[in-house]
Amino acid sequence: MPKLTKGQKAARAAKRHMTNALKEEVRAHRDEAKRREWRKKGMCLTREQAAAGERCRGCGLPFIDNLGSWPATMYLTPEQKIEHDADRATYKEMHPNCEAHRWSVSGSRATHCGYCCPPIPMSPGQYEHISRILLSSPRREEELDVWERTLTCGHVVEQSVHHTNQHPSFSTAWCAECELTRGVVSSIKTVEAATRMADARRKRDDAIARAERESKKAEKAATDARKKVNELRAGQ
Repeated sequence: MPKLTKGQKAARAAKRHMTNALKEEVRAHRDEAKRREWRKKGMCLTREQAAAGERCRGCGLPFIDNLGSWPATMYLTPEQKIEHDADRATYKEMHPNCEAHRWSVSGSRATHCGYCCPPIPMSPGQYEHISRILLSSPRREEELDVWERTLTCGHVVEQSVHHTNQHPSFSTAWCAECELTRGVVSSIKTVEAATRMADARRKRDDAIARAERESKKAEKAATDARKKVNELRAGQ
């Protein structure tokens, strides 16, 4: 079998990237449709309703069962392991094709599906904790890389990512032109944070130098003014 040329390899890679992007796009549209269904049917509960014992309107399990969180698997007692494995088996039967993350409320053992089960709002303490983190880490534009991301529709969007991340983390992006979520086919870094930080330092140094020059001019002008005043007084 003849070896593939560079062009053929590139074409295959491009086709593979497009296929993966389209899969992510379909998945995103599926999840968005499910969230619209939650809102339309009024399936989302308040935290107070969940605490009062109302069950999940997606799977029917309680949100807060007061059984305590499961210990790490290695610390389960034989009895707990039997119960734990039974719960996992039941979960797989209830959500065989959801392909979503699992979640639960702290202090409870009921496991919910990221696709089927509308989440309850965060607690005031959780909001406060996240707010403290965000406020303590202000956004610095010069620390962000800028990526151009080509979507399945052919449009290109920009995304800013902190320079400590090697790549953008999301496989989909909102296309303002299509007004739809699209899969990302490829990403190219167009602006390096290192360059932006160097530019910021240069601008800062230029501003300091300019301020120092203006300060020296002001000091000279003040010295000249005092000298003139003294001369005028001496001539009286």
